[in-house]
Amino acid sequence: MFIAHDKNGIRITAKEALKGTHYFCPVCGSSVTFKSGSVKTPHFSHHRIMDCVRYLYKKESLAHLDAKHTLYLALNRHPVAMEYYLKEIEQIPDLLIDRTRALEIQYSTISPELIVERSRGYHSLGMEVIWLLDEAALRINAGCIIPTHFQLSTVFNASLFSYSNKHGRLKRWTLLHHRGGSRYTYTAEVLAPDALAGPLPAAPVAPIRLDQDDIRRMIRHARQQKSRLNPTLTFLYQLGLDPENLPAHLCHSVEAERWIMNSPLEWKLYIMHALDKGTFDWNQFSRFIRLRTTQQVPDRQKVLRSLIDAYKSLYISQ
Repeated sequence: MFIAHDKNGIRITAKEALKGTHYFCPVCGSSVTFKSGSVKTPHFSHHRIMDCVRYLYKKESLAHLDAKHTLYLALNRHPVAMEYYLKEIEQIPDLLIDRTRALEIQYSTISPELIVERSRGYHSLGMEVIWLLDEAALRINAGCIIPTHFQLSTVFNASLFSYSNKHGRLKRWTLLHHRGGSRYTYTAEVLAPDALAGPLPAAPVAPIRLDQDDIRRMIRHARQQKSRLNPTLTFLYQLGLDPENLPAHLCHSVEAERWIMNSPLEWKLYIMHALDKGTFDWNQFSRFIRLRTTQQVPDRQKVLRSLIDAYKSLYISQ
């Protein structure tokens, strides 16, 4: 951590601290040690992390500390606070801009559920939160980005955000179309740090036609599940469809798919099968759709309506 109090309760940054002086955690009041050296980023450290109330200060890597310090300095023309304790939710964002947007540097993998829980804390105070991932941990292959479930849970306005300590580079990765197997087409943009203090809107995304390799990949993945009850394989069989010559409306990717775990093919086959059998039921459809665990996922009913509207539009247009 970069902020501590001296014996008089005055807020001191690691840049201002002096070795041999006593400093205290601004959250729990316990003694902390000032660490600095030729290769270490100056920072304060608890003697035992268990000393801090509810472990609010987790052990941070040097890369984490360096990124936090660098971005703090780059944003200093904005109202920015480092390690500001939000008592109402017992959370400490790495950086807090104008008390409206939290920045969290999250290089280590944690559960999507924890990302959502912490994000909801900020949202409850009317704040947005941007999670900054390690750029080197993002996987790119054949023109697609392939985020993990953890990385996808951090999506903010349809985008992932990352920082590279090596290059001093901040990037926005806008997810466009789900092509199955957690593969997404994307655009990548290098941002100036000041962009983190401004509007970062998400632009609407029009449907695109999936190619045959995408379809084969989704079917291959379904077969790898080794279950005769796999929905994709079951619907293809019961509808008598040729995987190499599917109806055009099944072979598109739409914007609402970024919120669901079901593949672009699976949920459309569900609707087609239910309509063919005259058995479509809204509640059953709702149970069939698996929402992603992400900080900005819309209400389930809104996602379902978006999927149904997209299916109708594709069916009519083909």
